[in-house]
Formats: sequence, C-alpha cells, structure tokens
Amino acid sequence: MVVVYYLISTTTAWFTFYLNRRRGMGAVRASSLIALICGGIYQFMNAISDHALVSEIPSIIIGSTFIGMLTSRKHIKNFHLFIAPLFFVILYLHLSNEFNHFGGALGTAACISLILTIFLRSLRITKYMIRPFRFIKYRLIHYFK
Repeated sequence: MVVVYYLISTTTAWFTFYLNRRRGMGAVRASSLIALICGGIYQFMNAISDHALVSEIPSIIIGSTFIGMLTSRKHIKNFHLFIAPLFFVILYLHLSNEFNHFGGALGTAACISLILTIFLRSLRITKYMIRPFRFIKYRLIHYFK
C-alpha cells in the first residue's frame, strides 16, 4: 500500500513539475488541472469500489502536487523529486490522523518533506550550500567527531 502511494505521489509530483516548468502552465494551473483530473477519476472509482486505497488517493495526489508546485530549479534537482514524495507519503500516513479536520495538513506535510529534502542536500560538501543549513551541518559534523 505504501509503495502504491509512493508511486502515485512521485508520478504526480513529476507531472506537476513538468507542466509547471517545461510546458509553462504555471504552478497553480498545473496543480489544479491534475486535481481536476484526479477528482473525475475519483468519482468514477468511488462508484466502482469502496476501498480504503481509493479513498486516500485524492489526498495523496493533491498533496504531491504541492511538491511539484513548490520545486524550483535552484533548490531541487531532478533526483530530489524522487525523495520528497517519499517523505511526503510517510508524513501523510503518520500525520493524517493528527491533523484531522484542520486546514493545511497536506501543504504542511509537503513543505516539511521539501525542507527535509533540501536539508539532506545540504549535508554533502559543496561550494554552494544553502545558508540556513550551514550552522546545522557544522554542529552535526562536530557532534559526531
């Protein structure tokens, strides 16, 4: 089940990124187009099957479009579009019960997954490191020595 969620999330994030950056649709249009298509498919699938997998898919798709919307060429490489949806699915599965009936749970999980991805990227030694994570990296290196 987690693998299916991850594949759906990765595909949706890549498709949103592709529509946003390569086709020039813009972040909001790309995300809303995918959400519209997802809503139509969900209505069809919900009429056929009432399975828990089918009921969670629209939330995963809409949340992963946030990952595709928020990515930029400066901070996120193509490989990181595979890692961020993994963090998103893990966070979504653990936080969906905690954030029940609260607005912004999908956006919060997507934002945290992107921040984790950027943080992991900053752990490798590069000349161009993101400034907020320099101090954290310095503390981690000296903590484990």
